[in-house]
Amino acid sequence: MKSKLFICMFALLPLLWQGCSDEDGNPPKKPIIEGAGIVEEGQTLNPGDMVHVYGNGFRESDRISFDVRWDTGDELMPEGLRSPVDAEITSWEPDEITVRMPYRMPEARVEVFLSRDGERMSLGNVLLTDGMTPKDFRLYGIDNGKGTIETIYADHETELKTWDMGARTDFRSPTNVTQTYGLCGLAEEDGLSQPFFFDFCTGEWKHLKDYYGFNALALADTGGNGTAAFLTPDGSSCLIAGISSGLERSNYATPQTRNSPPVSPFFTIPEGLSPEMFGSSPGAFMQGNRTVLLSADKGNGRWSLVAYALGSGFYLLEKEVEAEAVVPFYFHVEPTVAEPSSQTYKLAGYAIFHGDGESLFRLIDNEKPELQEAFASLPGKVVYVTHCPGRYGTITVLVENDGKRSVMEYDRNSNTWSGYDGLSDVAYDAIVWGN
Repeated sequence: MKSKLFICMFALLPLLWQGCSDEDGNPPKKPIIEGAGIVEEGQTLNPGDMVHVYGNGFRESDRISFDVRWDTGDELMPEGLRSPVDAEITSWEPDEITVRMPYRMPEARVEVFLSRDGERMSLGNVLLTDGMTPKDFRLYGIDNGKGTIETIYADHETELKTWDMGARTDFRSPTNVTQTYGLCGLAEEDGLSQPFFFDFCTGEWKHLKDYYGFNALALADTGGNGTAAFLTPDGSSCLIAGISSGLERSNYATPQTRNSPPVSPFFTIPEGLSPEMFGSSPGAFMQGNRTVLLSADKGNGRWSLVAYALGSGFYLLEKEVEAEAVVPFYFHVEPTVAEPSSQTYKLAGYAIFHGDGESLFRLIDNEKPELQEAFASLPGKVVYVTHCPGRYGTITVLVENDGKRSVMEYDRNSNTWSGYDGLSDVAYDAIVWGN
């Protein structure tokens, strides 16, 4: 009887060993940390809510991340996945880490993970309410005097919100990267012009691309898919770098390409120009995103029209123009038989106010960069120009006339100007479309 029992136990040993090992026959891995979990296990949380991770012996180098899963409604791919999503750590203690739930996500199931030395350990699960940001574009106004950013127009009925800019009331040259629900722009810090992102979800500032002592001449708008910055370490040489690729976008259900140029070589700033002459308005990328149009204010009513070609550097379109304002701009037009493309076609140029009563809007030829004749004019001094993606052939202009500023829109398809109700006497320093 004993011999039969011994034989049975011997035969069961492989099964017992298999039950105590992983699929490859190796012993199970030791947990990264003992006694770990999350206080909010199984709860439904909102974007921005805090999650408290507990355990014994956290290290300052530990990282927390999320796997975010949501229902797509697509029979072929019923579940969407974003993984890993780095969590923002708001506080750290040896026995507790507090992180913030992500914004810009759909209603989702979220698994929380601890990462250390290349290993990843599941801590628990929570549910996340819908945090998707607006799909439609709204027009925003920057009022540096009041220190606010305001929603000033929307196509659909929506709450017109106001955000306090806090200490960065010098925020200028705003651009939008689609579906980030915030604005990129320039502001002073430690005596230098630096690129920042203002987050509409949190009302907080995020510093973009710190080059440790580099001064930002200007930003450049690639057309809604990205923002780049011209950066100089010494005031004479300059590079261009994409600064928006790290921004979270509410596009998980409909992914889009993040289009920002890589870091370029250094090129010399044109003779007679200095960093402080740039930056009042963002540069405009021309079709193909290989050339940027910039303007340099030389003072005393003198401007230079500056182009920057990726790979070869700066050159002057016009060495000097007598004007009170020069603002680069771009807008998209739908493809035509003459301009076949699977994508929209982009036109770029300058709005120039010579001080003679009207601002002239002139395009730059994409083939041989030179100013064309004005395609439109507007009474008053141009202050800022922005374009709403999807509104093909249109530009929205902040213009000053007889000491009052108003918002006007030009439609190239019908060659007509129209105003915005309630925006005929405003105090904004810049306007920008965004979502």
